[in-house]
Amino acid sequence: MCDCTPRITDLSSLEPENFKFRNTRFLTGDTHYDMQDHETRRSIRHDIWVVRNGDLRRVLDEFPADEPLVDQCALWMHAVVGRHFFPDANHRTAIALLRRLLRENGIDPGDWSTERTKAARDESHEVRGKLPQIRFDTMFERDALYDLWERYFEDVLEVGCGCDT
Repeated sequence: MCDCTPRITDLSSLEPENFKFRNTRFLTGDTHYDMQDHETRRSIRHDIWVVRNGDLRRVLDEFPADEPLVDQCALWMHAVVGRHFFPDANHRTAIALLRRLLRENGIDPGDWSTERTKAARDESHEVRGKLPQIRFDTMFERDALYDLWERYFEDVLEVGCGCDT
């Protein structure tokens, strides 16, 4: 891989509230949001908005801007999905915000197969359940969850620099 391949280097367009707004949109939208019988949309919305901004800020502040793009994307998913900030839709929130970051860094994310994405999400749920709890000091670690997402992004990302090296 050459030094001119694209990377996510600017996360300044995202704030902790963007995670919460995005997750809330999944709650209030027309997609499924997993709720227990005793929960209401109002109580879940509360659970979303009490997530500490400082915790979400750490994902942004500690993001590995010097890694290759595929690794960055896999590490992003590992951090957001692994930390599991919200009651549901963590995968959807992570994907939506990652696609935004890619676009805002001048990287066309392209089309990602819905079926391939759902399969990765399902496998991610399974893998995450077998891992020790992902903490802030391990949120950008390479483990089986990272490996799964690294394979996914190797499949779906079609970016290159166009140079001959």
